[in-house]
Amino acid sequence: MNEKAEFLEKLGGLLKLAKEQNSQLTIEEVRSYFSEEDFTEEQMEMVLEYLMAQNVAVKGYVKMDSEEGEAIYTEEEQYYLEMYQQDLERLCPMTEEEMQGLYERAAKGEETAKSRLVEAYLKEVVRLAKERKRPEIFIGDLIQEGNLGLVLGVDMVTDPRTAKETILFQIQQSMQGFLEEQSELSKKDSRMVEKVQSLDTAIENLTKELGRKVTIEELSVYMGLEIEEIEDILKLAGEEPTKEKE
Repeated sequence: MNEKAEFLEKLGGLLKLAKEQNSQLTIEEVRSYFSEEDFTEEQMEMVLEYLMAQNVAVKGYVKMDSEEGEAIYTEEEQYYLEMYQQDLERLCPMTEEEMQGLYERAAKGEETAKSRLVEAYLKEVVRLAKERKRPEIFIGDLIQEGNLGLVLGVDMVTDPRTAKETILFQIQQSMQGFLEEQSELSKKDSRMVEKVQSLDTAIENLTKELGRKVTIEELSVYMGLEIEEIEDILKLAGEEPTKEKE
């Protein structure tokens, strides 16, 4: 087996491991999995970005700084981002020392510190949302999901030393969960469209063959589907074949 094939096989094994752990890995698990490969940081970054693209949340991973590519936004998204980012500019920036103080107070359960931490990470949510932008997903929805993860992450802070890691992980986990959910809905919609198209074809063929309007029972036999399923598809297709007369 050549090196490329071995690498792909190993990558597949890592994805399987992630699936067994509810699409979650730690940065230590990833590095340990490829410990024999002697990867450079850039190569490891590529592996981590691939995992993110597969909706795997990697706890402890913070994306390396790089030049942002040009994302394509609709006019509605551009307007949303402009207005939202203008609002964020009104928030006062904080120093690392101030952030550390907030981490310590939030870990003790202080609500005021938690609120300030949420504000401090709002811009980071926007940045992460832009990295994960997909054409079919409205950027505002992705940001709002990230904000929900942000609130959850801040509320989960119990140790100042791991506060940043906890918050970023929950933001990314929330976004990736949302993207995965939307992807599954898109697949279901696609399958339903295919069923509607198949139904339209079946109706057209049977109508030509029989020279009359077809019944649900005839469609059921022709397509090999239950009558109830045919009726569900018909509601979407806007067709109303008659039932056989009793």
